[in-house]
Amino acid sequence: MSPSPALIAARSSYAAALLACVTYGIYFVLAFQCALRVLNQKTLSTTKRSALLAYAVVLFLGQTLYFIGGCKWSAIEFVEAPVDPAVFAGELSSSLSMLKDVMYTMNIWIADSFILYRAYIFWGRSAVFLLPVATYLGTIATGVGLLVETGKPGAVFGQATVINFGTPFWSLSVATNVIATALIAGRLLSLRRAITRLDGRDRIMLRDNTSALVICVESAALYAICAVIYIPLFAINTPIQYPFSALLGGVVSISPTLIMLRMASGIAINGKWGDIALRDIDQDAAVGDLDRDSKLTMDSVQV
Repeated sequence: MSPSPALIAARSSYAAALLACVTYGIYFVLAFQCALRVLNQKTLSTTKRSALLAYAVVLFLGQTLYFIGGCKWSAIEFVEAPVDPAVFAGELSSSLSMLKDVMYTMNIWIADSFILYRAYIFWGRSAVFLLPVATYLGTIATGVGLLVETGKPGAVFGQATVINFGTPFWSLSVATNVIATALIAGRLLSLRRAITRLDGRDRIMLRDNTSALVICVESAALYAICAVIYIPLFAINTPIQYPFSALLGGVVSISPTLIMLRMASGIAINGKWGDIALRDIDQDAAVGDLDRDSKLTMDSVQV
């Protein structure tokens, strides 16, 4: 006999709780390492080091509050709830649920802003950068609307007004990340093609910073992939969305923290990248003379 929908929902919610613990554990270790490296990074100015540390702290506080709320939620759902766990899991208007939803949404806004910053590092004030900025503003607007709807008394998952705000919120967040990821990855891949024409230290430096793994980290591809998987599950309101929601809730902080770790370690691409034209690199490579004092400085940690 196949399990009932209520049992599937309860199992999915339980899987989400376990997955949230795993992802938060991973994030906590990365956040701790990031804070230590930022504090010990001497090549950064005090202002830039403070800004990076402040961003990491804000992200950590948001993620920790979300995790604490999720733990309390699971305790009530599976131990104390007077109703079926599947019914409790769908309730949205309680104060505990609002805490989770607000922290979850704010974490997404914070993470998206950091991905936009990294895209700006690569593209500067190029007109193409306006597209992810526009989708990000849309994410903020629809996120506010979603929080208002979920905070209304009696709000539940699957409610039309919740889906009407939730679907565009996730869609715009996904669009922001997919576009930013494509812009960053495209820039890195374009540079990677120029490596074959370079010699010596420049070739090694660029090769190390344009590997497949580095491209995935610098472009926050993990977050974009998880978001793309989650959004259709949310739109059709299936219980399978719960584990993926928990996964996305962890990855939303893990991805920017990985980038900050590279920045704090002095191996991230710095703020001078936006001023570089790839055609200039190709021209320099064609004559076999890439200026050592050019604008490209990939082994510094200026932010």
